[in-house]
Amino acid sequence: MKFNKLRILCSLLIIHCSLLITNCSLLAQSKLDVIYIDAGHGGKDPGTIGDKTGVQEKNIVLPISMKLGKMIESKYPDIKIIYSRTTDEFSQVRDRTIAANNNRAKLFVSIHANHKKLEESDKKGFEVYLLNKERFPEAVEFTMKQNFQIAFEQFGRDTLDNYIFSSLAHAGYTRFSEYLASIIEINMLSHTELESRGIIQAGNWVTLGASMPSVLVETGYLSDPNDEIYLSSEKGQNEVAIALFTAFQNYKVLYEAT
Repeated sequence: MKFNKLRILCSLLIIHCSLLITNCSLLAQSKLDVIYIDAGHGGKDPGTIGDKTGVQEKNIVLPISMKLGKMIESKYPDIKIIYSRTTDEFSQVRDRTIAANNNRAKLFVSIHANHKKLEESDKKGFEVYLLNKERFPEAVEFTMKQNFQIAFEQFGRDTLDNYIFSSLAHAGYTRFSEYLASIIEINMLSHTELESRGIIQAGNWVTLGASMPSVLVETGYLSDPNDEIYLSSEKGQNEVAIALFTAFQNYKVLYEAT
């Protein structure tokens, strides 16, 4: 555990220094005033199912998302929280990222739970997902089409200008996402009973389609009986929400200082 925290702290220092060096003015505003919180699945889409109790993922991530949002609203009343859902309702993943872009969210946090594949050995613990850097060009193209945050007019209006500054913006998004993922990991280790399976790059649509810093948090494995029982409990959901909220507070300080 001590080694994991030391490793994370070293990573945080490196990312922090790179953010201070990088000119992040392309993020348009330094104030973190709009946040999109995505409770995965919902309605006809239950997500994964717990092996022990049959609990559905959608019914675990919704209360965690709502608790997180309420904590932020209570501490920072000037911040606008946009929820992908507040009840058991279904919406397409693409619609969620488009809604975040349309509302000029400065941060996208998607909350899920995981399940191992049949052929895999037992898995447990949380994971934090970032955009796979191999899909970076796709994200840039999407930003060019769906962008609502970068004032391109101050740099130029042609396609090449847009591509260059979309690329620079996404480089900034990536750095901020990496920082947030690292502080989520260390706070999940500090505030919950869950183990870390690390920070992982993947091509999830929520990290690809969101034109802002974004992370997807897999809070645990519902195929593991201990994770399942913990995440189904009020205690577990409260502790995960507290960990995410504490990470958000740390992130907000750095974001608004750059």
